[in-house]
Amino acid sequence: MSSFLRQHFARGFVGLVLLATGLGKLLDMAGFVTVIEAYQLVPPRVAAVLAYSLPWIELGTGALLLTGRFLFSAASLAVALHLLMIGVVLITLKRGVQVENCGCFGVFLARPLTKTTLVEDLVMFAMSVWAWFNARKWPALSEPAGGV
Repeated sequence: MSSFLRQHFARGFVGLVLLATGLGKLLDMAGFVTVIEAYQLVPPRVAAVLAYSLPWIELGTGALLLTGRFLFSAASLAVALHLLMIGVVLITLKRGVQVENCGCFGVFLARPLTKTTLVEDLVMFAMSVWAWFNARKWPALSEPAGGV
C-alpha cells in the first residue's frame, strides 16, 4: 500500500461514510425522528433534537476529515460519535428492543438493528481511532506530503 493510501485511507473512508449517513438522515429528518424514537432511549423531544442535529454533525465531521481541516478535532469527534453509536446499539440489543430500521442511513437503506450493526460500528470506531491517533502527523489531502 502506498504511503499516501496508508496516510489517508482511514480518514477518507470514515469521512465518506459520515457524509453518506448524514445525507441519508438529512433527506428525511422527520422520518429520522421516528427511527430514534424506536430505540426507546430518550423522550420524544430529545429524539427530535438528536434527529435534527446528528445529520449536520456527521456532515461537518465528514467534510473536515476529507479536507484535513481541524483534523485532530474532526477525528476526535468521529471517535466520540462511533463510541456513542456502539453504546446505543449495545444497550438496545441488551434490552431486547426490536428496531426495524437501525437508522444508519436515515430512512433510506432501512435494515434492522442486529449484531451485524454492532460489528459495523466497531469497524468504524477502529478506523476513527486510527484517524485520530495519526491526525497530528497526517497532512491535509491538498498539502504536500511534508506539510506546509
